[in-house]
Amino acid sequence: MASRTTRRRRSRYRWLPGWLTGRRIIVAAALVVVLVVGVYGYRTLDGLAGIFHTNVPSVIGSLIKGKSGSSIETNQVAQEKRINIALFGYGGPGHDGEYLTDSIMIVSIQPQRSGPPQVAEISIPRDWYVPIYDPSGQRVDEGRINQAYEDGIFYGEGGLPAGQTDSGGEMADAALTHLLGIPIDYFVGLDFTAFQEAVNAVGGIDVDVPAGFTDNQYPACAADTCPYETISFQAGEQHMNGATALIYARSRHGDNGQGSDFARSRRQQQIVDALKQKVLSIGGIGDLPDLLSALGDNVDTNMSIDDAEAIYSLVSGVSSSAILHVSLDDTNFLYDCGYPTDCGADYLFAHDSSYATVAHFIQNVFVSPSTLAEKPTVGIEDASGTGEGASGRWASIFTQLGWTTQDLGKVPTQSGTEVIDEGGSADAAAAAWFAAYFGVPVTKVSPPSPGASSTSDGVLVVLGQSEESAFNNDPGYGS
Repeated sequence: MASRTTRRRRSRYRWLPGWLTGRRIIVAAALVVVLVVGVYGYRTLDGLAGIFHTNVPSVIGSLIKGKSGSSIETNQVAQEKRINIALFGYGGPGHDGEYLTDSIMIVSIQPQRSGPPQVAEISIPRDWYVPIYDPSGQRVDEGRINQAYEDGIFYGEGGLPAGQTDSGGEMADAALTHLLGIPIDYFVGLDFTAFQEAVNAVGGIDVDVPAGFTDNQYPACAADTCPYETISFQAGEQHMNGATALIYARSRHGDNGQGSDFARSRRQQQIVDALKQKVLSIGGIGDLPDLLSALGDNVDTNMSIDDAEAIYSLVSGVSSSAILHVSLDDTNFLYDCGYPTDCGADYLFAHDSSYATVAHFIQNVFVSPSTLAEKPTVGIEDASGTGEGASGRWASIFTQLGWTTQDLGKVPTQSGTEVIDEGGSADAAAAAWFAAYFGVPVTKVSPPSPGASSTSDGVLVVLGQSEESAFNNDPGYGS
């Protein structure tokens, strides 16, 4: 009898081809992961190379060294020296006034011996009319502060090479240093195209609009024309793409209190904070290659990758709620063009034409955490005799620095400023800070007798004629 071979019946549940073994599945999956990570990694490296104007091998070398390749750890952090980074936003090629910096912000970082560093975002209005100094200390121009970046690029003042964006940052840094009395350690220049694409690359940002407004004079620039268009924003939380975020940050003529320099600065700070939060989120990390690619050659900086890593490591644990938001504008140290004369343009001038009062404030934006922890109520009285609202102005100024203040209005005129410690030892450090700020001794109130009630508490600052004289840089002011 002939033998018969019985064919094994294939299981109906086996859906994979026979050649695809378990081991091959694992290898294939591993290859896919490697390819995905490899593409992601290369795009990230390539994006970093574009931003820092170098190449991928150089980026890899910097990442291997890490933050140890920067002097920030050994110099500023170890010695608790303040780090100042200037951020400049401009239209870029194809825009009218392509390198006029529409947005100027200084991010200041104060390392602490223990605990996270203190961070402040300081907004500088573009229309501030000032002398412009080059890096060699020579006065080369005067005009709005927003033209300093452009001067460096187009004219190469002070020995800087014309035509290079680095020259713009160096010139603008020098102008800010002269005005504010602080060194600018690093700068980052960003054009509007990069800004919009960066916001789009992370899927947009979420912004809580504090007050709705309409701006009937928003410049809708295209080619060589900039006709006005009307834009509006509703109050409340909303999602913005790049184009909308740019309009929100740039609007200058909004109603409902949003046409002031202070409001515009706050909106720009909101955008920066929202973009930072999105980038650092889990979803934002996945968008990192697209973000870096969007920035690419549209960013200029004198910061190295090692510096950037060191700074990120320093501030990564700082909560957004802990960041100070400081603005120089016409509610504090500056005044608009309508006073004392009408110059027919949008200009801001410093009350103190020597800039010493402005510089003193910027140099002292950081109050030690232990001093702020005393949490006194700081009352401000106006004894200047001018009737110009000095107590309200200074109450607002000190609130920006984290103090709780109270405007106590006008009191009888006195010549000198006085700082009175009404809280005793509980407010000693706070009283000492205000006394040092104004350059006067602390006046201490005698403690109440045992068992007696006392209405005195906190620190009292009495603004005399001398302070208003310095604020206005006029020895005869108020006399």
